[in-house]
Amino acid sequence: MYINSANNFCRYSSCMTKFLRVMKLFIVLMVTALLQASAATSNAQSLSLVNKRITIKQVFKEIRKQTGYNVLWEADKLQSSETINAVFKNAPLDEVMKKCLAGKPLTYTIDEKTVIIKATEISVFEKLLNLFKNIELSGKVVDEKGGAMPNTSISVKGTKIFHKTDENGNFKFTIAGESAVLVVSYLGYKTQEVPVNKSGSLTISLQPDLADLEDVVVVGYGTQKRANLTGAVDAIGAKQLENRPIANVGQGLQGLIPNLNISIANGRPNTAPEFNIRGFTSINGGTPLILVDNVPFSSSDLLTLNPADIESVSVLKDAASSAIYGARAPFGVVLIVTRTAKSSKLNVGVNAYTAYRTVGKLPEVVTDPYQVLKAKNEAAFPLYNPAYSAALVEAARLRSLDPSLPEVITDPTDPNKWFYIGSTDWLREAYNQSAPTYNVGVTVAKKADQVSYYLSANYYKQKGMIKNADENNNIYNLRGKVDLNVTKWLTLSNNTMLTSTYYEAPTFIDGNYFWNINRTNVTDIPRNPDGSWTSAGASLLGAVQEGGRKTLSSNTVQTTFSFDASLVKDIWSLKGDATLRRVNNLNKSYEIPVPYKTGPNLSPPLSTSTSASDQHANTKYNIINLYTEAHKKLGDHFVSGLVGYNQEELRYNSFTASRKLLISNSLPSINLATGDQTVTESISEWAVQGLFYRVNYNFKERYLLELNGRYDGSSRFAPGRRWVFVPSGSAGWVLSDEKFFAPVKDFLAMNMLKIRGSYGVLGNQAAVGEYDYLSKLSSGKTSQILGGAQPTYVSPPAAISSNFTWEKVSSVNLGIDAAFFKNRLEVNFDRYTRFTKNMLVPGKPLPGVFGTKEPTTNAADLKTKGWELKVGWKDQATLGGSPFSYNVVLALSDSRTYITRFDNPSKLLSANFYEGMEIGEIWGLEAEGFFQNADELKNHANQTAVGTDDQRYQYFVGDIKFKDRNNDGKIDFGNKTVDNPGDYYKLGNNRNRLPYSIDLSGAWKGFDLRVYIQGVAKRDWYASGSNIYFWGIYAQPWTNVTVQNLDHWSPETPNAYFPRIKAYAAEDTGEELGIPNTRYLQDASYMRVKNITLGYTLPKSLLKRAKIENVHFYVSGENLFEHSNLKVKLDPEGLDGNIYPFQRTFSFGMNFNF
Repeated sequence: MYINSANNFCRYSSCMTKFLRVMKLFIVLMVTALLQASAATSNAQSLSLVNKRITIKQVFKEIRKQTGYNVLWEADKLQSSETINAVFKNAPLDEVMKKCLAGKPLTYTIDEKTVIIKATEISVFEKLLNLFKNIELSGKVVDEKGGAMPNTSISVKGTKIFHKTDENGNFKFTIAGESAVLVVSYLGYKTQEVPVNKSGSLTISLQPDLADLEDVVVVGYGTQKRANLTGAVDAIGAKQLENRPIANVGQGLQGLIPNLNISIANGRPNTAPEFNIRGFTSINGGTPLILVDNVPFSSSDLLTLNPADIESVSVLKDAASSAIYGARAPFGVVLIVTRTAKSSKLNVGVNAYTAYRTVGKLPEVVTDPYQVLKAKNEAAFPLYNPAYSAALVEAARLRSLDPSLPEVITDPTDPNKWFYIGSTDWLREAYNQSAPTYNVGVTVAKKADQVSYYLSANYYKQKGMIKNADENNNIYNLRGKVDLNVTKWLTLSNNTMLTSTYYEAPTFIDGNYFWNINRTNVTDIPRNPDGSWTSAGASLLGAVQEGGRKTLSSNTVQTTFSFDASLVKDIWSLKGDATLRRVNNLNKSYEIPVPYKTGPNLSPPLSTSTSASDQHANTKYNIINLYTEAHKKLGDHFVSGLVGYNQEELRYNSFTASRKLLISNSLPSINLATGDQTVTESISEWAVQGLFYRVNYNFKERYLLELNGRYDGSSRFAPGRRWVFVPSGSAGWVLSDEKFFAPVKDFLAMNMLKIRGSYGVLGNQAAVGEYDYLSKLSSGKTSQILGGAQPTYVSPPAAISSNFTWEKVSSVNLGIDAAFFKNRLEVNFDRYTRFTKNMLVPGKPLPGVFGTKEPTTNAADLKTKGWELKVGWKDQATLGGSPFSYNVVLALSDSRTYITRFDNPSKLLSANFYEGMEIGEIWGLEAEGFFQNADELKNHANQTAVGTDDQRYQYFVGDIKFKDRNNDGKIDFGNKTVDNPGDYYKLGNNRNRLPYSIDLSGAWKGFDLRVYIQGVAKRDWYASGSNIYFWGIYAQPWTNVTVQNLDHWSPETPNAYFPRIKAYAAEDTGEELGIPNTRYLQDASYMRVKNITLGYTLPKSLLKRAKIENVHFYVSGENLFEHSNLKVKLDPEGLDGNIYPFQRTFSFGMNFNF
């Protein structure tokens, strides 16, 4: 009944009206509740972040950290590297996203815990309408101050349309279509993308690209913004090393950074470059500490590092920057960081190149047999009369007249022997015309929220330049880096490196090969008419091909486990790492005689001197680092601090065995030998420990202060002297941020000017061995045979000084960093003084009855002064209607070193050092030309004191004439002291002065070109005695005659370069031509075109369908040519000549990225 009544009641209109009102109210309340719930869902996710200059990508990371929401976007729609001014205090997620997407045709949706960014939708009607109209655009591009920006590039994204602003920064053009995105760019400013979908006038404001200043630079145990650096730190990126056919990292770095001095002794495939920072270090030597991903490497270890794995290289030059590394880094630090994953997309890269190398500079040798033998007989007179028989000279004369005559005839004096009249250029016989190099590498990388990884593999093979030597250098590299985000506050990482090297070559090239190449007679030939080796051929080329082999194999396993814990978000972190490196080396070699013939039926008996040897070595190296860092910005103040602990220990063990008299030359094994055997073992170990700190403070990023220090201990010193505290400090002032400096800044078009200074002290443990603080007893076998055997002896222990302790290295540095013309011009200048004190040198001489040598004491000091300059210019222009960008970097440096304390009160020149001496001094005599006649020789000062013993100290007409500088009637060295040097005086200095480099690069329409020039502007060099590659026949009559030797004195050529031909005049240093003199002092400065690379990148439009991100082809040349003022054809970096020659390299390569 009630229901029926209710139904009846509803039939009335008044009831229906009320019902509808109630339903409306219910619907409104429900919709409101749902909207509030939706808003609460997003707005409940709030964000707090304050940063005046933060990238959108970093904001998205903060969203993930603070809210748990992931943000997804397409890279081509949103430039996540763009910066915004973020001031969020418990701001809703919606507010943060709107700030990030402001001014962009983008919107977003939220799907569960994911924010998805997408393009703003346009209605179908608007799309149809836009198809039939053009977008007419006009406007102006201005800088951050509102000033006009002429010649600004404006392109339409995805098309080939390109425009430039006029001299007033204005532009006007029409775009066909519904919408477009303008890409506005100007070198030194951030590229800006401006979406347009309707006609109108635009004012586009570009902001300075402070990337160079905002870039972080790797420093000790962390990174710093370049703008906030106060120490002397320089850095380069991977770009400077890319696409170059370099065998190792050292070759690639040479000349790139001012006062990072890298020298390469020769062109052998496995020769390690030598590293130096800021000039001469210590009497006892000293090199910079090299770290790869915070793990110490030697220069030899760098031979196995894949250059393609390198992300950046930083060089810490002054004590303030290096102090945090303590005893390992008194002479600077080279920090190498390897690549990591950068993109959330899977990236697969392939890099491959093939190169061919040719031999560089070699002396030109005279090959005419008659001319050669005539010169050699002339040189040998009167010591050998004659050196070569008249019959051989006559046969050589006839063959010179008629080269078609046979180079081998029967010996006129012995019909059973061959007689050789060849014209062999042994330098050309010794080397291949070219040799190949192959390199291929693969990388796989991906960065994700939970796991990021970078994997690389590389294979490098280099064939040697020695002809028929089957010389090969193989390097295999594997690297894997994994980062695991366990929680929001903890990341675990692993960095594992596996390397394997295998080098094989003839044993003989470690002997006198390069010496004998230039001493083997031109008239000799390699092989006899029947194909057998000649005596000369067997001892040189035969020894290389058949006289024994050696193999050097090395396997390295290194793994680093690390963690990064954020204890207080964005304020306090704790980091640590542990590294284990294991290296195993196996070197095997053997030597056997090479048969040869001297006549058709004459084969001299072979030498019984055969041998085999093996060396096994292993290294165990363990490293632990634990450090914590905290930082906080308090208004205009920023404070950070770092405290940590470091421990390293290394143990080296080697075992060498060799034995003579092989049973079978075809099975060269120690176990198959019966002769004398030698077995040695070497064990060494050392350890260091250290506590370190760093404190940074800045006010408004204008006033900068940094304090570093380390309390270091080394096992190389005796207990009680093992520990040393090394503090340092540096400060900087960004003068360009001062209001009073604004007029100067505007007048000079200056963007930035920073003045900085530093002082620091470091200890040097590299000057001592592992056990130099102990009295050691050495043993061995005597050279005498007693009772049919060689007795064993034990040497008396060495004396040890009671004050044997650390060398101390301190430095003062002043620097200026400046940028001009909207950051297109950058200038960095540093001036420094480095003091090396308490150097370890032999003490005062002791009486012979003491029984052993004088102990080593801390008794010498030196001072190095220098400077370095780096100037960079980058700009862009229009070329052929397309943008052309270019970059120029010039680097120049210098240093000079002086001894300030050394126990040599008499200043004896023979004592190597004296107080006030400049390192590298060349003392010598002043040359006055040649004795032209007997009267001139008779009336000149007596020169016998500076003659050569081989010629009984005599001089003849045509010999060199020295000036009697002190007018005492004789040429001598006085008492060989600085105060009484006789006619001796300082001629020059053999240290490299003013090393420089010029790096030119440009890009246009997909093409890129780089020209890299490197050189030394000032260096003196004098060829020492027996440098046969310079002196030729003047060293020994058996040496080959160089083309330069033909320019010698004779009555017809009195003003020639060389004196009359005279053997042994330059054999001994300190005698006759072996004494440095003004005539033959060489200007060893040089300029080398180190690299030219031309590349082309395929347009992305061609690659998109194949889903290939990048394809780049390049051709490159290394060490292409050089200019020097040397009088003899020698490589200016290999002046000894008696070396594996340097090479020129030509390569073709390609890079693919998928």
